[in-house]
Amino acid sequence: MLPTWYDEYKKFIDESIDKYLDLYFTREELTKWLLQFKDAVFYSVKWGKRIRAILALEFYLLFSWKKFSDLKFNDDIVLYCISLELLHAYSLVHDDLPCMDNDEYRRWELTVWNKYSENTAVLVWDLLNSMSFEILSDMSDDVDVKIILWYYGRSVGLFGMLGGQVLDLYYENNFEQLDLVKLIDVHNKKTGTLIEASIVWWIIISDKFDDITKYMEFGKKLWLAFQVKDDLLDVTWSLSQTGKSVWWEHKWFVYFLWEDKSKNYLDQLIKDCHELITPLKSEKLDFLVTYIWNRTK
Repeated sequence: MLPTWYDEYKKFIDESIDKYLDLYFTREELTKWLLQFKDAVFYSVKWGKRIRAILALEFYLLFSWKKFSDLKFNDDIVLYCISLELLHAYSLVHDDLPCMDNDEYRRWELTVWNKYSENTAVLVWDLLNSMSFEILSDMSDDVDVKIILWYYGRSVGLFGMLGGQVLDLYYENNFEQLDLVKLIDVHNKKTGTLIEASIVWWIIISDKFDDITKYMEFGKKLWLAFQVKDDLLDVTWSLSQTGKSVWWEHKWFVYFLWEDKSKNYLDQLIKDCHELITPLKSEKLDFLVTYIWNRTK
């Protein structure tokens, strides 16, 4: 069972996303087709553990000394959390496409392209991507948006998610050139950079630069642990248990390390994560690390 605070954070983020999308789609009168497209957009973002946004919220609260109860919908950090989750949803819609991973299920439901159409899915991820940057422009003058846009863009582009996907597709067709070090690099780019962006945002704008390296390392290790756990689940659990399509041949950590060594590697990553955040004395962050370790879906 998830703790109460997690449910409260997640509910707040879910409601903020819905509110933003509702306001976004009321900017002009929607035709029947646009209403159907709106349904597809809401469908693409309705699930998720919201780990990126929850990490961003917790680091914000730790470094700003503010309380969760003080947060409002139009606060900069809330806008940033919405942007993070829309961008994450964009990456999932993108990865699920037939021309990419060709996944038919995610979180026990049909993937966007499988439910609506491949054309609609492409347009959904186009919108989510552009919207995630548009949200940042709504931030207050108290935030140096230029710095945030640079870091954010880097997390998404050739040196982040996009570059990771390019390498991922390359190694699928050239598997003999892949080794464990290169695999870690793929996942650091493909998923780790957005986790880093979740964590270091408030550190950057609050001038806590001495802490950035440590918490960037925490972000990398945390999401690497998530990926190793994903691979272990995919080779030992079924669709009914994980809620998504599973394929043995793509589970590369287990391929290189086998199951027992993968578990040991996961244990070490989790231990490192706990040690890196020890100075923060955050029970919430400790829970998130342990949650990733113990999750079953």
